[in-house]
Amino acid sequence: MQKPVLIVAGGVLLAVNAVAVFLPSPNSILAAQTLSAIAGMVLVFVAIRPQAPVPVATQSPVAVPLPKDPVAPPPRAEAEVVALLGLFQEGGRLVDFLMEDISSAPDAQLAPAARVVHSGCRKVLQDYFEISPLRSEGEGARVTLQKGFEADQYRLIGTVGDQEVHHGKLLHHGWEANNVKLPRISGLAPGKRWPVLAPAEVEVAS
Repeated sequence: MQKPVLIVAGGVLLAVNAVAVFLPSPNSILAAQTLSAIAGMVLVFVAIRPQAPVPVATQSPVAVPLPKDPVAPPPRAEAEVVALLGLFQEGGRLVDFLMEDISSAPDAQLAPAARVVHSGCRKVLQDYFEISPLRSEGEGARVTLQKGFEADQYRLIGTVGDQEVHHGKLLHHGWEANNVKLPRISGLAPGKRWPVLAPAEVEVAS
């Protein structure tokens, strides 16, 4: 819209000024000045007039397919616990022993199996945990718990009153972990949520 107006106004100014130059007279000069002033106002008006926004062609939104959700990895802490249980299985057949129904097995049969489980699991425990007793006294020793003792380190058994000092017999010295080295998880098969506790063993015939 602005370009045609500017062209017309420029043409009028050019024509009027040409008349005033080639046909000089008081009337032609006055007309040229008047028309020049009017054309100037028109040009200023056109220049400062806000332009209408140019319509932008709109397109329908294109639906972008979302990627399929990959199988969520297992929580790290729980996966490491599963891997640790797998180490107890590998070292001492702990899962086999615990999942077996031994209610009717004679003691003579359980003793050799218990030794194997104990030996293998003890090694895994020592490899991945640094533990120590909470109390240095032997079981059966008399102990006194003063006011403000750490409640998470003791389980009081029997009649427990609201007294500030507790006297009793040590039934178990307790354990505390000083250092833990859980196995790191890597190489899970696609779609697997948890590590395999123990792979199935197959003896291949030659």
